Amino acid sequence: MEPRARLVLLLCASLVAICLESPVSLAVLTAACALPLLALRLTGVWWRRGVFVVIAIVWSTVLSQGLFYAEQPRVALVSLGPLTLWREGVEWGLVQSLRFVALALAGIALSVSTSPDRMFAALVRFRVPFGLALMTAAALRFLPRIGEEVLLVRQARAARGRPVWKRSPWAWLLLEVSLLRPVVARSWRRAQVLAESLDARGFDPVAPRTVRRPLVFRGLDFGVMAAAMTVTLAVLGARVAYLLYVSETVYVQALRPLYGFVRAWL
Repeated sequence: MEPRARLVLLLCASLVAICLESPVSLAVLTAACALPLLALRLTGVWWRRGVFVVIAIVWSTVLSQGLFYAEQPRVALVSLGPLTLWREGVEWGLVQSLRFVALALAGIALSVSTSPDRMFAALVRFRVPFGLALMTAAALRFLPRIGEEVLLVRQARAARGRPVWKRSPWAWLLLEVSLLRPVVARSWRRAQVLAESLDARGFDPVAPRTVRRPLVFRGLDFGVMAAAMTVTLAVLGARVAYLLYVSETVYVQALRPLYGFVRAWL
């Protein structure tokens, strides 16, 4: 698929995620955003790590929002001494976590499936400022390297020290923060080398350039973008109509089925 079409799909997914507030609909969106990752044939190790991260994000968000939900009305699910888990907070935390996970999966699928030079060409064709497009492409190029360095640092830690679960929570937190120091230092050094290389080659961001492999839309790209934009505009229009209804600004009796659908599913 053409890189510009992938960017359009990511934008559509972002707009739909903002409009949805139902855990069911957001779960469907999350599954749809995860489908492209199935075609990339990632290894089982990465799938296990991804599932663990998703579960950790959803669980921590649901628990924190369920414990500290302060809006009214609210219904208690579980009470343990001074702690109470509120049902509305759990639902709100589930919505927020699924929205974040869906967009994260869509972004990961885009970054993994699109090479930095194709991403750079697509951003330039979208009239993104050249400097910003270059920074985006450079960040996309170095993201896998940073991930490899994080794994390497953690493997070195595991080979030299005692297991993490045998430390106190505070010591574990300090250890995790200290593990980021070599990664940040190497990233800073890599950025300096890149800047010096551009300066040594007489880099001029305003100079005219040509693309070695021009981007060309195909029929599949137009079809996928048309379908995604149609769904996005439909969801956005339904949400706007419902907001006008609940704010008592505009009410159309013929749209009562639409109002009920938005309340139940979106």
